[in-house]
Amino acid sequence: MSARAESPRDGRFAPRRAQAAAHGRFALRRSRATACARRHRRLAAPLGAAALAGLLGAGALLAIGGSAERRIWFVPSSGRGGMPGWLGGPFHGLGFALQPPDGALMLVVMFVCYLVALACARSGAISPRLAVGSVVAAHAIFLLGPPALFSADVFGYIDYARLAVVHGLDPYTHGAVAAAHDPVVRFVRWHDVATPYGPLFTLASLPLAWLSVPAALWACKVVAVAASLGCIALVWRIAQRRGTSPVAPILFVGLNPLLLAYGVGGAHNDFLLLVLALGAVLLVLEERDAGGGALGIAAVAVKASAGLLLPFMLLGARHRRRMLAGGLAAAVALLVVAALAFGGSALSVVSQLHEQQRFVAADSVPRRLAWLLGLHSLPGGLRLAFVLAFALALAWLLWATWRRRLDWLTAAGWATLALLVSTAWLVPWYVVWLLPFAALARDPRLRGATLLFCLFVVVTRVTYQLV
Repeated sequence: MSARAESPRDGRFAPRRAQAAAHGRFALRRSRATACARRHRRLAAPLGAAALAGLLGAGALLAIGGSAERRIWFVPSSGRGGMPGWLGGPFHGLGFALQPPDGALMLVVMFVCYLVALACARSGAISPRLAVGSVVAAHAIFLLGPPALFSADVFGYIDYARLAVVHGLDPYTHGAVAAAHDPVVRFVRWHDVATPYGPLFTLASLPLAWLSVPAALWACKVVAVAASLGCIALVWRIAQRRGTSPVAPILFVGLNPLLLAYGVGGAHNDFLLLVLALGAVLLVLEERDAGGGALGIAAVAVKASAGLLLPFMLLGARHRRRMLAGGLAAAVALLVVAALAFGGSALSVVSQLHEQQRFVAADSVPRRLAWLLGLHSLPGGLRLAFVLAFALALAWLLWATWRRRLDWLTAAGWATLALLVSTAWLVPWYVVWLLPFAALARDPRLRGATLLFCLFVVVTRVTYQLV
């Protein structure tokens, strides 16, 4: 027998040798992949830093340029008698002004830099410290900018508070025209509309009436920034709770140009409902379901749109009865307080919301589709088709969540996107409702769809404002 002939005993070690060889090949591939990832991060790190710097720079130019005299495109209320210094903010009077095409370009630059930064963050090229610093810096820029950037809704908040406290009128039955001599009315855009906001927000906003109009305006701006940063902190905590890195989610939410320019810049109350809703989500994830139900109802008492989250949160709760009990207790308490403060008129907010749904925004998907079809207005049949499509999508998402085919947080994100796509009354800061759920979802398709929707809003808003 040859010296190299294999004995029967040697055959027993053949599987072990094959396994060792396969393990060696796997280790080699893994080391090569690790080295490639490290090279990619080294290349992506400076690109990510440059994207963050570009976004902050474009945002600063937008905030400073929007503080100039009579920049109606940026600050709609400045068109009524000129822009006072307190409305322009700290940047007012610097002598730098942007024309509408330049402002549109800054929004586009911000969005491009935002996409690049997200791509770099997904590869791990942006450190947590840089991510947090960039989010805080971006909020600081738009805090110092004009506090009514692209919107005048914040003056409505102040006006409703002054109607109740200064003039003794019920904001659920009266609009600004009922006290037309009030100093805030010249900045209000909706004069004959009662408040569409929930009783919790209306009660919380009453102290604004004790301040001067400038002080009340800047107080709203500070509260909006604080609430937005609170949402970012909750996104960080929820991402950790779900076992994912929080860097990319907080950048997805906190550096979105629509959130910054329209949400923070306009000092909108959507951040208040969102911080309560995200607090409810965190409590449910931590199996403190009673508290989650109470916070969810509180979010609805700020703005009714938060109600879309509740059924998904209930399906995702481990102790559903506890959540129902907590929500019911909070609802009863809020109804009692609202009845004591406003009587039965607080329930008229339902009719106000119904009336608001009759409005049509030029930027909405249904209206844009009607325009592409050559129609000068939105037909009732087309609008009804979008409503029915949303209802079907919502029903399927609830069924898929109940059958455990979809993560409840991801399903809530898809439902919010479906609502924004189907509504005829769409304004840019409504994207704030969607961003945290898309950022925290386990479905990357939801993030992609959200970015496409944000691109649609940016393009349509820019083209509408420039026409």
